[in-house]
Amino acid sequence: MTPGRNDPCPCGSGKKYKHCCLRAYEAVPPEEVTWRRVRRAIDDLGHRILNAAMAHFGPTGIHEAWAEFTLWEDEEAFDPETPHIQVFAPWFLYDWLPDPEETEAPPAAHATTAAQAYVQKAGTRLDPVAKRYIEACGQASFSFHEVLTCEPGRRFRLRDALLGTEIDVFEASASARARPADLMFAKVVPIDGIAVIDGCGPAVIPPRYKPGIIELRKDIPALRDLFGAERLREYQLDLFELYHDITDEVLNPRPPALANTDGEPVQFQRLLYDIDSAREVFEKLKDLAAGSSKEETAEAAELDAAGNLVRAEIQWRRPGNAMHPSWENTILGTLAIEGGRLTAEVNSAERAGKLRALIEERLGDRARFRTAKIESARSMLERARGSARDPKAEARRAEHDRFAELPEVKAVLAERLRAHYRGWVDEKIPALGGRTPREAVRDPDGREAVEALIIDIERGGETMRPPLDPAIVRELRETLGLPPGSP
Repeated sequence: MTPGRNDPCPCGSGKKYKHCCLRAYEAVPPEEVTWRRVRRAIDDLGHRILNAAMAHFGPTGIHEAWAEFTLWEDEEAFDPETPHIQVFAPWFLYDWLPDPEETEAPPAAHATTAAQAYVQKAGTRLDPVAKRYIEACGQASFSFHEVLTCEPGRRFRLRDALLGTEIDVFEASASARARPADLMFAKVVPIDGIAVIDGCGPAVIPPRYKPGIIELRKDIPALRDLFGAERLREYQLDLFELYHDITDEVLNPRPPALANTDGEPVQFQRLLYDIDSAREVFEKLKDLAAGSSKEETAEAAELDAAGNLVRAEIQWRRPGNAMHPSWENTILGTLAIEGGRLTAEVNSAERAGKLRALIEERLGDRARFRTAKIESARSMLERARGSARDPKAEARRAEHDRFAELPEVKAVLAERLRAHYRGWVDEKIPALGGRTPREAVRDPDGREAVEALIIDIERGGETMRPPLDPAIVRELRETLGLPPGSP
């Protein structure tokens, strides 16, 4: 209750309210006043309802709800330290009802949520604002929301990516880490003329995930009609499935699936052979360096003063032909000859098999296979990360950065990227259901999905060294008939 003008100020100063905090209170915008009143009314409300939930559902209720929330795929019991707590807890308190056929909860709890049970128990002692908040939470649904505008640390405007509705939301923490076009999984609760977030996923969702959200929207019938919000609550588990898929990728990014130029999974293999004659091995294998001139072949071999071959390196190249003349520039592997050892390195199991067959066909028992050392792309990346702090590695990175800043290098990189994105508009993109961006922009959903992908390209370009030329993205938008700049 707001104190009267002549009442003692609630701050404890001993002054009348009109001579103390009233002036500051009146200077605050009305919606800010409402927000503060709501926050005071619901302070510690979650803990109070949680205590009621434990009594209402019994000790197994929260674990049953957790199993349903995780779509029965997580065999572990509920852990309050889970990163999903800000989504799970509001859903458990305001939405979850046990399955009468599967639950250990008492029959009286089968049709009443924890929040409803708390309201019944609190009765007239419950603050009217808190009661309205509980009712609003019970009517609201989790959904995917797109950030339209943002005042970091204060509020933002959100568009429900499934329902299409827009709303201004008071929120400090989430608004501090979000940018326009970002997405979030949250429950937005309207109350007393404002809206607040009652639960929000642990990660901001990048724009590249929007096409998947659009596909979910298309799968839910009549979602944007008058009863769309009610229908959305019926599909909560479908939303949770997509939420878990996206959040798992964002929180636990996996290395990309690497493939070589033949589309083969990258697997680094080193083949070791014992040999009798370095000269003989070189002569029988040197033509693997397809397209090399006699001078280049000669330079690949190091001889001692007596003319004996000491060491040599052969780059195994794919032979070119009239149809694919550039193939001879594709390096398939590297062979090193030194003393009585032949070492061959390739980047796939398929190439390792082909090279072994070539070596053993040409050399027979003059090259005796000793072993193959295999290293996955992931372990190689981890090893590279481990050596990233090496002073030599840092010096190489610094030199690379200086090189990348040269105007002529920037120009070459920009032209290559421009050519790449000119081709991208006609590539079949999995996120677009196998359609090309040029095809997808012909319908509203596809256009919205392509817009999100281009924003993601812009975001990624900001972190490139050198950064992606904004003119490339402008050209991309013009080609696809999209408006300039982010929405």
